[in-house]
Amino acid sequence: MNENFKAALKFVEHFGNELERYRVQYLFYGIRNDEIPLHYLRELQNEDGGFPFNLEKGKESSVSETCGVLAILEELNLNASDVCKKTISYLFKVQEEDGSWDENIEIKKYNPPFWDMPGDLKTKMWLTGEITRLLIKLNYKDARPVEKALDFLLKHRDKEGKFAGFRISTWIAIAIFGQLKGLNNELVDKALSVVGNWIDDESDASFLVWYLECLGQGDIPKNHPIIRKCLNKLIKQQHKNGRWTSEDGERYTVSTTISTLKTLRNFDLF
Repeated sequence: MNENFKAALKFVEHFGNELERYRVQYLFYGIRNDEIPLHYLRELQNEDGGFPFNLEKGKESSVSETCGVLAILEELNLNASDVCKKTISYLFKVQEEDGSWDENIEIKKYNPPFWDMPGDLKTKMWLTGEITRLLIKLNYKDARPVEKALDFLLKHRDKEGKFAGFRISTWIAIAIFGQLKGLNNELVDKALSVVGNWIDDESDASFLVWYLECLGQGDIPKNHPIIRKCLNKLIKQQHKNGRWTSEDGERYTVSTTISTLKTLRNFDLF
């Protein structure tokens, strides 16, 4: 086992919570016990099916936190669980009429970060894209909520191929439309041309991982220059104690480290 890989695992095992430590057991050691993550998540999940802001029990449901939990449920192959079904039901219920997902207005009282501000088109774009991306992975690509979301996203795409809002929206679009429409599609080609100009500006490991996940889901070949560039930058971001960090704060360090390891392994680098 690579020494850098071992250092990262040691960091997670020391600093991770119960769910994070289980992710390592499941992803890298093949140990599965569904009740460990499901018990942890049931304790957090609100009655409406959403997950609380900052994953702090008792707080109002946050669409972005719920989206993040959905990603973990998919990762751990818990698609058929009661927790996952309740989570998806919540997301379907709170979808806007125009097909978008917006953050819950109630979380404004918690002073959310700029990227999760309710009512902001930038928030709507990345949330709608990311939820759609995950629903496709969970085999909901033909569901009406996904169809509506795709229409919303396409209405906010410019002539150059860039999607409105934060840059991540265009990366997510590559995952969605690459999977739905296949390679050599005009929409995907234009989006790739756009994001290729942004790589040099990126130094956040959590975003590099996100980009690589999107490119992988979009069936972009592993030897594509954008993928190679992202991977080279990501490897260099590892700290001496094994961790990878996120500019969004210390709270995300362990999860970023796990996701980075998973991504590097998926691209045959660990």
